[in-house]
Amino acid sequence: MSATRPNHREDSPLAALLPRAPRCLRLAELPTPVERAPWLDGASAEVWVKRDDASSSVYGGGKVRKLEYVLAHPPHDGDAPVVSIGGIGSHHLLAVALFLRPLGRSLHAWTFDQVVTPHVRTNLAVLMSCGVRLWDVRSRLGIPWAAARYYLWERPARTGVWMTPGASSELGALGFVSAGLELARQIEEGALPRPQRLYVTGGSAGTAAGLLVGLALAGVSTHVRVVSAVEPVFFNRFALRGLARKTLATLRRDAGYAGEAKLDALLAGAGVTWSIDHGQVGAGYAVPTEAGRAEVERSAGRGLRLETTYTGKCAAAMRAELARGEVSGPVLLWNTHAGNDLTPLIEPGWEDRLPRRVRGLLERESAR
Repeated sequence: MSATRPNHREDSPLAALLPRAPRCLRLAELPTPVERAPWLDGASAEVWVKRDDASSSVYGGGKVRKLEYVLAHPPHDGDAPVVSIGGIGSHHLLAVALFLRPLGRSLHAWTFDQVVTPHVRTNLAVLMSCGVRLWDVRSRLGIPWAAARYYLWERPARTGVWMTPGASSELGALGFVSAGLELARQIEEGALPRPQRLYVTGGSAGTAAGLLVGLALAGVSTHVRVVSAVEPVFFNRFALRGLARKTLATLRRDAGYAGEAKLDALLAGAGVTWSIDHGQVGAGYAVPTEAGRAEVERSAGRGLRLETTYTGKCAAAMRAELARGEVSGPVLLWNTHAGNDLTPLIEPGWEDRLPRRVRGLLERESAR
């Protein structure tokens, strides 16, 4: 496949706010729409959905917002492979692979096992069909072993440049700073009322950190309820606050932002509060829960595609809190899942490209 030159975005909401807006590729189709979802309403709350599932015809969801910034800056703006981490059905790895592909670049993935749902199997099939190489281990705790194999014993001819899991660096978070400004503009234009509470999933902190900063810069007073998909040791208030602070510092250092320098003061001045809910993690990352499955099935019947790792659990948390009457007024569910049908990308024989151990895992799951 011949490589294409990426286009740069000149119309980012950050460009209108900052003297030196960071470079940004045009990968997403923005702004994404907001829609009423009365079937999600609580007794005293009306629900709106931010449809980031419609963010790209290549691969939607929230990942593309981060990649617009990450792939526009060193060391990711060259022609080297990218190396990153995720489960075998990772949305992050899938997004990176799909957006690198037209650039003639490849992905090297350090992967760990996860429950093989049909969704995970499809994602893995597309990864293999895109030519992604896997350095696989059984669990997240084994990632150092994957790194050792990658750099020492199974070193590729050209090693990749490291990308933070979930693309959740301070550069990646800028994609959701811009998203927060985008939402503020939609509120001003009357596309939705200002939400009293905004529900968004959390895993690697980049989405939530960027939204906190973006909403505060735009003066959108709301409570951001971050529904974690991972255990507290992997995602917590320290990780989220730390990345949000780094993101704000990046805007001051590199983009000419001259406003409030302290994160807590910026949030307080704008009336932005936040909290993390770990109550939907269940048995662990990527392990489906009954509540999450129910939301996926319920949403599918209404034309909204969710999945069991992140967004199904986020919707389940929102439903539980609305049912308890904890929230009133307008509520926003930010759908970060990609709704694209990727099955046309799956090539015959993709299983043969899998490492032997992962192929065995799929065979055992299929036999059950």
